[in-house]
Amino acid sequence: MYTAKPSLQQRLRPMACGAVASLLLAAGALHAQVIFKSVDSTGRVTYSQEPVAGAVSVEKVDVTPKVSVDRPAGAAGAAADARKAETARQSDEFRQRQQARDAQRQKAQEAVVAAERELDAAQKALVAGQETDQPGDRQGIGGVRSRPTEQYLERVRRLEMAVEAAKKRLAEAQVRLRDVQ
Repeated sequence: MYTAKPSLQQRLRPMACGAVASLLLAAGALHAQVIFKSVDSTGRVTYSQEPVAGAVSVEKVDVTPKVSVDRPAGAAGAAADARKAETARQSDEFRQRQQARDAQRQKAQEAVVAAERELDAAQKALVAGQETDQPGDRQGIGGVRSRPTEQYLERVRRLEMAVEAAKKRLAEAQVRLRDVQ
């Protein structure tokens, strides 16, 4: 009959449990350690793990180590305070620089949006200005033929220049936005 060998995990589990139990017992023993201070009739003081028989006075002494999280005294404390103050200062400076960059980025984004609106308005004005149904836009040159008047051509030229200027401002605003980011 074949019997399966226990897996590595099954073989290690009792050892791991034993190790954990040993650690817990050792920690408990260290934590629960009590020392007695015994004074005999001659005034001699003895410290031991058990009270001395025939002692005049016996008192328990707490020997549990005290963990101190207070800041170190002297130069070490001053150095720690200085490092903490420097870290706080650097953090404040970083936060201020970040806020300034955010404000610049916001301003640049608003400039891009405004330039896009201006370009859109200039393009719409150009399209509307190119329509020749306004009086004085066309001049007859005999029969059914006509040509644009100087007034019309000048108006379209101004509108085209406005579109080009708006495109230029948009490109500049986009460059500023890229530089900020």
